[in-house]
Amino acid sequence: MRRLTAVILLGLASLFTAVQPTIAQSPQKITASEVVDAETLEAFVLYAKSHAEAFTDPNDLAPYLHSISIEGDWKHGNTYLIIMLPDGTVFHHAGDISVNGKHLYDIEDARGNKIVQNLIAAANMGGGHVEYYWDDPAVEGDENTPKVAYAVNYTSGIAGTTVVLIGGYYQDVSHAGATPFDPSLIPPPDVTAADVVDRKTLKAFVQGTGNRYLKAIEQVGLDVLQQNQDLFREEGGPYRQDSVYFFVFTTDGYVYFHGADRSVEHRFVSSLDRVDINGVKFIRELINVAKAGGGYVEYYFDDPAVEGDEDIGSPKVSYAELVVFRGGEYIVGAGFYKDLKRVMVNITLTQNDQPVADATAEFSRSIAGRAPEYQWQGTTDAEGRTTIEIQSDSDVSGYYLARAKDADGNTLATWNSIPINGGEPTTLSLPIGDRAQTAMQDLVLHPNVPNPFNPSTQIAYQIPEAGHVSLAIYNTLGQQVRVLVQDSQAPGHYRVRWDGKDEFGREVSSGVYIYRLAHSSSVIIRRLLLVK
Repeated sequence: MRRLTAVILLGLASLFTAVQPTIAQSPQKITASEVVDAETLEAFVLYAKSHAEAFTDPNDLAPYLHSISIEGDWKHGNTYLIIMLPDGTVFHHAGDISVNGKHLYDIEDARGNKIVQNLIAAANMGGGHVEYYWDDPAVEGDENTPKVAYAVNYTSGIAGTTVVLIGGYYQDVSHAGATPFDPSLIPPPDVTAADVVDRKTLKAFVQGTGNRYLKAIEQVGLDVLQQNQDLFREEGGPYRQDSVYFFVFTTDGYVYFHGADRSVEHRFVSSLDRVDINGVKFIRELINVAKAGGGYVEYYFDDPAVEGDEDIGSPKVSYAELVVFRGGEYIVGAGFYKDLKRVMVNITLTQNDQPVADATAEFSRSIAGRAPEYQWQGTTDAEGRTTIEIQSDSDVSGYYLARAKDADGNTLATWNSIPINGGEPTTLSLPIGDRAQTAMQDLVLHPNVPNPFNPSTQIAYQIPEAGHVSLAIYNTLGQQVRVLVQDSQAPGHYRVRWDGKDEFGREVSSGVYIYRLAHSSSVIIRRLLLVK
């Protein structure tokens, strides 16, 4: 495996006079706020070196990167740390996260000196100061005054590889380009981001991409992976397609990789308890389902492709799994946005267990007090199958009526109360003379009927496999109002009635409530409205 060499740079917007390198016999504790000249700069770097060498547990890396990115011992104003790979790619910039992933190896100072190359060379020679020139906009008249940086090597206790610490380097690198990557280095997953259309393909994409990501670390080394990490960010590539992208974070919310937004990497999420418009704590729910063996979470999140959803978000389904790598626990996942205004319905029409060919299957919304309007239809093939696309200007989720007609227009059968959810394919079996049956491929929570309601409403759901099921009502503050189901259930379709009362039999007030269905493999949350 190739050695990992990283570079830690201290950004310091102070002016120093060039000095000869010195060697500290024993590190003195010098913090970022105490750096005032080249001597204290060197002492600070050596103290940082001794501190970083103490880490041996991979789980310590996230807290360490966080600690150097906030005001404190390791950061004070323009005095901060940067981690860089040997090819000049920034791994972590504590002063400007937007620089992460940029290639700085050929960056020059104001006089054409290859400053980053000189810094790395000084570290490789055992440590030393490097002089450079750069006009700091915050300091008037400093363009001809030399600045000094200090560099030294150490061995990482976590990776067992060489790391270089550099202090005193400040330069505007916003114009630097991204690191070029080799697309042939990592083979694409069997299911790519472009293939993700439903839960099944989403899960396959996460598992395949997570496998490729971890194998890349083992086979080519973390240094090479970091240099080629934009492979996982390339729009239209195997790992990113529009809003489908891969992410990696720790169980306490520290983001290691984000396929769509590198600015959120190497920092903790703002809150593990962040909620969507329905009150879903989606980050915590993703962690919970991942720890439980992997699963799906439905929630609302801002879709960059949709204008005007910044405040309420668009419906999204994410899948997450827990992986253990070199002693650390990580959440890997991805998601896709659901188009609630359309759904593909895959139908099989049968009679006495035999396919019915050349028949027309028609669908209509089921709306109380309104005559059916069979707007969507399809003709069955020799195997009795057809696919119908249901579209609407609003959410297509709800209950539907269906009927089948022969080639002469005679009605063969009708079906009612067929639940359909927008945004995800539905597979139906329509046996003539029997009830419509929905294939149980996923956990499904249907919209409650009626909604709004008073005094009671029905909630229907299906579970694809045996397991523990919890269905509960919450208010918009996240407080539990009523538990409707708390039991182990076999695969199948279920209906539950809520009478608008809490656990103590008291009627609740009018307003919006949340109903949450949790199964071993998923969490789904919807809203309902009680109007008195």
